[in-house]
Amino acid sequence: MTNPDSTSEQAKSCAERWVELLDWLDYWFQFEKAEAHDFDTGERELFGSLAPAWRAAEPGEGKIAVLEEAAARFGREPILGLIGKMCADETRSYWSELARGEGGGTLDDLVRLLWKPLPGVGFEFTSERRSSGLQFWVTSCPHRELASALGGNAADWLYALVCAGDPHIAASFDPPIRFERTKTLMQGDDCCDHAYFVD
Repeated sequence: MTNPDSTSEQAKSCAERWVELLDWLDYWFQFEKAEAHDFDTGERELFGSLAPAWRAAEPGEGKIAVLEEAAARFGREPILGLIGKMCADETRSYWSELARGEGGGTLDDLVRLLWKPLPGVGFEFTSERRSSGLQFWVTSCPHRELASALGGNAADWLYALVCAGDPHIAASFDPPIRFERTKTLMQGDDCCDHAYFVD
């Protein structure tokens, strides 16, 4: 038998961790953000339904429930497609502005801006410099840990919201940095193998 107090504590813990790690996602779901994307009529309708529900939802389980309800109503693929477009647009916009503002356009700048802060929020990884770039192996990811704690389809949604942004981060640098990845913890692999190349 499950202790209701421990279930409640786990939900609270997930909500708190969501706020620490993913509170920035709320910015993507502001109504005025619809204008920042090249949404077609159907996507605009989806966004108009999803955005207020997302903003009203509690962090953690509440946000995932909103995505599940939207998928049940509109279909999973349209919701994933909408999130994919939002993720690409928002990630490129944020990171290109950050790279410009920080005078960053090199692989070393990407490491400084993206990778250097990550151990402070719970990421564990190793890296190796290669002749054409850098290889990272992430062996512990707090986003994956949060998805595991949330259960259900949380890993699929967090992959779409967070992990899918990684190629767009690299592409935001000027000149663009080429990105490759064949594995992710979020999808059940033993590591995330991020590789960055400067051609």
